Amino acid sequence: ELPVYGVEGWTADGRSVLLNHQFDVWQVPLAAGGKAVNLTRGVGDSAQIRFSLVRTDRPTGPRGGGDSQRDRGIDMRSPLTFAAYGEWTKESGYWMREPNGRLRPIIYEDAMIGSLAKAERDDRVVFTRQTFEEFPDVWTAPRIESMETGVRVTDANPQIDAFAWGTRVLVDYTNSKGQRLQGTLALPANYEPGKQYPMLVYFYEKVSNRHHQFSMPVYDDRPHFSAYASDGYLVFMPDIVYEEGKPGSSALDCVTAGVHKVIELGYADADHIGIQGHSWGGYESSFIITQTDMFKAAVIGAPPANLMSMYSQLYKNTGTANAGIFEVGQVRMGAEKNPWTAHELYESQSPVAHVRGIETPFLILHGTDDGAVDWLQGVELYNAARRFGKQVIMLSYPGENHHLAKKENTKDFQTRMKQFFDHYLKDAPAPRWMTDGVPHLIKGTEAALP
Repeated sequence: ELPVYGVEGWTADGRSVLLNHQFDVWQVPLAAGGKAVNLTRGVGDSAQIRFSLVRTDRPTGPRGGGDSQRDRGIDMRSPLTFAAYGEWTKESGYWMREPNGRLRPIIYEDAMIGSLAKAERDDRVVFTRQTFEEFPDVWTAPRIESMETGVRVTDANPQIDAFAWGTRVLVDYTNSKGQRLQGTLALPANYEPGKQYPMLVYFYEKVSNRHHQFSMPVYDDRPHFSAYASDGYLVFMPDIVYEEGKPGSSALDCVTAGVHKVIELGYADADHIGIQGHSWGGYESSFIITQTDMFKAAVIGAPPANLMSMYSQLYKNTGTANAGIFEVGQVRMGAEKNPWTAHELYESQSPVAHVRGIETPFLILHGTDDGAVDWLQGVELYNAARRFGKQVIMLSYPGENHHLAKKENTKDFQTRMKQFFDHYLKDAPAPRWMTDGVPHLIKGTEAALP
């Protein structure tokens, strides 16, 4: 069964409930024979805008959230405010519905506008506005209706003006099944039209909704898009849709279709493209390189590499078995489909079963105390690839969970990942740790540093 899109809440008179559809918001009466009303007048469905109700009337509790104990319901006699997000344009902002049914945008721009909050004893509101290049500063307006002429009241990150940051563009494409997809492409700082650049491809599931998200450079275990764009890389983030029972094949289809489109548009140097994914993205990237040689380097974080063995392992962070995740959760193999009833299907979607097809040099990151994807999954992929003479390096971080937490480890990984990609995608000399390895006895010492 498909999940519901959500319930916005009860009306103050207790006679109806507000429900989300995919795009629009409906008022549905409880009495038999009552007629449902599309509060957003079908604009959501026709313009592919996702609307959701914003409750600025609710009293806030000590942690800033709405206090449901004092919530008296949605007053349909007052204007309603809806957060709005353009599915394909990536525009966002807020719309208002008057009690007479009139619907209009208050502020709706080619940016990520959010975090709307109203003063408890005044009409003044605050909100944030951000883009890939613009830090999410706080803006204010005298009232909701005047948000479009609001003023910025913070300048929390002025130092970014000193950096070459890059810009983003949207890329539309279709997969082999003709399904419409989208990706967000970061162009290098000082981009020159007509020039082909090395490209890093990062993905998870659907990530194009981050098109306008400010790229904050921090240390963790994934690439930072502004940092790579500042250094002459394209960074492409394509969307993935899934066919039940074929998670790896679906990722392969959607990612390669998006990459081919970026090449066709003249942005990317087809001979210098790399991929990076972590966790579920680590599974997808490890499967992809077993099926195609279009990528010249891959960095794979915490990969579920063997669907057959991982099915029976534990998700230690929660103490639960993995079976549900595999059948009806993120892996999407299908209800009642397991390694015993659908062995060939599980094997077909397991990267370790296809390591002989790998032609791409790759780097594996895995924490030894990973409580989501057991460290042995990374070990399985590494040993299988080594058995068949593939170019693979494993960075194993003792004591780390699913995501790196220790600052020294995040800095170490970010440095090594950048050196790895620079070598294969920008023809930089290989550092010694890549050519000679790091003997166990000097791990953790200065001699082992990049």
